[in-house]
Amino acid sequence: MSVSFIITSYNIDPYIEKCLSSVLKCARAGDQIILVDDGSKDKTPALIRKFLARTDLPTDVELVPVFLGANTFGGVGIAANIGMDHAHRDTVFFVDGDDWLNPATFNTCRDVFDGRGVDFLLTNYLEYDELLDETRPPADQARWPLVQVGLSDLARRDLALSMIAVPWRKFYRRDFLRANNLRFPEGDFFFEDNPFHWAVCRAAGSFSFYNQVICYHRVNRPGQTMASTGAELMAFFTHYDLITADLPADDTGLQVGAMRWLINNMSWHMTRLRPSVLNAYGQAAMRRIGGFEQSLWEDHILPEFAQSSMIDALVHLRAGDVAGFVAGAKLDGIQRQITALGAQISEQGSALHHSTAQIEILRNIQEFDALTRRR
Repeated sequence: MSVSFIITSYNIDPYIEKCLSSVLKCARAGDQIILVDDGSKDKTPALIRKFLARTDLPTDVELVPVFLGANTFGGVGIAANIGMDHAHRDTVFFVDGDDWLNPATFNTCRDVFDGRGVDFLLTNYLEYDELLDETRPPADQARWPLVQVGLSDLARRDLALSMIAVPWRKFYRRDFLRANNLRFPEGDFFFEDNPFHWAVCRAAGSFSFYNQVICYHRVNRPGQTMASTGAELMAFFTHYDLITADLPADDTGLQVGAMRWLINNMSWHMTRLRPSVLNAYGQAAMRRIGGFEQSLWEDHILPEFAQSSMIDALVHLRAGDVAGFVAGAKLDGIQRQITALGAQISEQGSALHHSTAQIEILRNIQEFDALTRRR
């Protein structure tokens, strides 16, 4: 089985060399490495060219550089689609240019995918927090114990849909993607991997899970999309519309799953949205939450989120009360700031107490020394 690695990059010159080196360690004879630089303005293109000029590169791995003249609008969607247009191997595997792969586990998962003959294989990853210099499991780690033998096809599909949508944790059969015309949506928005994930899960005739960490995904780095705090987060409402555009009315699992997906993402947004965008965000949210089918709202959404931090916001939005939503969001934001300030003061107080204690010890030493000298 051969693999087309699709690496997308944009202004990531501190990270691209580590990424390329890790991919090279995973590539086998007959593979293809496609590098799509999305109009970087920093040293990323020069570093890619330096990599391509190396004399020790394997001759049995095809290297396909694609340098776009300008940054495309939106997120990675256009660049990723261009990469798929150049992919000619059995399997497609996406790589973020600031991430890096674990060759040992990657190749294990590659062999598992080859052996199972499914349309796609969903694996695991770790986040690397650049600010804290530490790794941690992603937010959906608790979903993995639910992967059990004997689950129905619908239950397995709903479980896959509940997991984080990122494409660089999956092996895709290229013929499957092409036969179903599966591509990233292109538009002036980010987070386009979400509707792509939904389309893939719905189209797949077969897929599988394999709980191995194959890559490390950077978070908390400068310029990262995941650091968004403004109107760009409203892209999730556009993606919700794309996801629900053709859902079967009689498939309760998909209908409720889409509602749950939107609310869970909104709960993440609420911890980071700037006050200046709350009204516009609330208007967009109201149209979607207000559009939830009444029986599904009463039988599934209300009971499931009754004890969650989102329930007040959902009730306001469902009733068309955007002002109430905004006021509640601002109050929650103030409470988070107070909590953070309290923790900061406590930490500084502890440090101050420690410093005061050190000063007192030093003063006692000096006084003892002075008394000793007098004697």
